[in-house]
Amino acid sequence: MNKPRYKRPASIDLGDLHVSIVRGPNAEGRWYWRARDADRATVWTGWATRDEAAREGAAILARPKASANAVQTKQATTMGEVLDSWWHVIEGDTALRASTKRGYHCRRQWLTRHFGDVTVSGMNQAALQAYLARRIAGGAAQRTIRGEFISLRHAWRLGIERELVPNRPLPSLKLRLDPKLYIINHRTPSPDEVTRVLAELPSEVALTVQLLVATGARLGEAIGLRRNSLDRARGTLRLDGKTGPRDFPVTEGLLSLIGNRLDGTDAPVLQFNVRQIGDQIRVQISRACARAGVPEFTPHGLRRMAVDRMARAGVEPSVAASITGHNPIVMLKHYRAVSDDDLRLVAQQADLGWFARALNPALELK
Repeated sequence: MNKPRYKRPASIDLGDLHVSIVRGPNAEGRWYWRARDADRATVWTGWATRDEAAREGAAILARPKASANAVQTKQATTMGEVLDSWWHVIEGDTALRASTKRGYHCRRQWLTRHFGDVTVSGMNQAALQAYLARRIAGGAAQRTIRGEFISLRHAWRLGIERELVPNRPLPSLKLRLDPKLYIINHRTPSPDEVTRVLAELPSEVALTVQLLVATGARLGEAIGLRRNSLDRARGTLRLDGKTGPRDFPVTEGLLSLIGNRLDGTDAPVLQFNVRQIGDQIRVQISRACARAGVPEFTPHGLRRMAVDRMARAGVEPSVAASITGHNPIVMLKHYRAVSDDDLRLVAQQADLGWFARALNPALELK
């Protein structure tokens, strides 16, 4: 189902409180708002309509000053203080999932181990190079280190906003990822490969893979799918992910796959008896790929496959993005797999050989 187009609401100014949109809308027409006080400290974030965001802002202003979030004004001495301030914001963000916060917390731990006692004035490129060398020596993947650097920059920008650090940019250190090292993460499997892997999987993991193929959902969205997620009147299935809830159009194939489990209860659709469900599914798929003799792919590769199939079917990018919960630009840039056949087809459709025929009319007869 195509997501309706919503007009972007205007920002809200409530005295010293400024409430503005960060991203959105989601499938319900709500936008992700952020409220900042006079010191540009974030005091609230969440998905809401403009009226709901205004009410939330008014409630914040109505709180006693003593109970409002304290804003640090004293400059930080060490990076440990800056990282603590950043984590305080992350920890209080009600829009972030617990799993997302755990990831940020892990980043904070690594950054604090190395930079915790480093002075703010000592944050230079040499310090970043030392961190990079230490993490690589410890066996960390470059993609993991890049994520830690992103969080470090976020913490630094927040420090500038709260006047904890001087208003200067953090030195940059670009990491060039070797695509040969991450071919598994970026690989889009073929339908035949998925079929072969399905035969090697336990029943519940096989069902998960089929659900991912049928919806193009993120793994976390499939794991979090509840049995009361089906809206029979509208013919949609509610998926809830990092970009907010969205409605997926139900097909006969999808109903035949999980229809008997959509009994209206709040129980999960997928039934696993392990704590780290996502990790278990990834391991099972990896092992099944080896048994089936298929080049390894991840659950996210199935999402890429869904995007690729929609693109090849001529689905408009904005419509495909609303189905998968993507930003259209991100989807086209990172998820569309271009093959050699695509390149040859474009060259034929664009008739790129016209100039050669113009110079040699005899080619027209061949």
